[in-house]
Amino acid sequence: MCWTSKASAETSAHPIYVILGSGGHTAEMCKINQALLQPSNPQSQMQNMPVRYIVANSDDTSKRQMLAALPATKDSDFISVPRSRSVGQSWLSSAFTTLWALLWSCWLIWRDRPQLVLCNGPGTCVPYCYAAYMWRLLGRLPAHSKIVFVESYCRVETLSLSGRLLLPLVDMFVVHWPALATRYSHKPNLLYFGRLL
Repeated sequence: MCWTSKASAETSAHPIYVILGSGGHTAEMCKINQALLQPSNPQSQMQNMPVRYIVANSDDTSKRQMLAALPATKDSDFISVPRSRSVGQSWLSSAFTTLWALLWSCWLIWRDRPQLVLCNGPGTCVPYCYAAYMWRLLGRLPAHSKIVFVESYCRVETLSLSGRLLLPLVDMFVVHWPALATRYSHKPNLLYFGRLL
């Protein structure tokens, strides 16, 4: 009995990280979160867990979109982080910004020890998924922690760059279209539930 209460207390201390990206990525993530956080959804365990929204420090709209979609969300639920790469940024300079974002993500994952990293394709999510994967291998994250990637709805036949980078290491990779499910059917972590959005 004591072990169970201690385990549940430990689980509740570890937040869920939801990685937001700009534009369509955030719109999709708003819909995913609305579905997962509905009180009428008995399957969802997210309702009783702290959720932290990771948003790039140069992204002004994602926070506003999520606050509008989920009015119960507070300003303190958001963590502003360095962006890996801005649209139109040169590949040379993006090597430095990506390294900085990776170091930042390693520190945040170390500090908060999230039990779930949920993302849907923005470049901001890549360092966080790699950091979570690394810290779980090294024993810093709880053994039950998961990394879930939901491919963008617009990816019908090919994976996004983020998807190609993360497919080998995430626990669950969700696609919306049967063509992608068929093309990657040999990947055991790739799942197709039909169109979710």
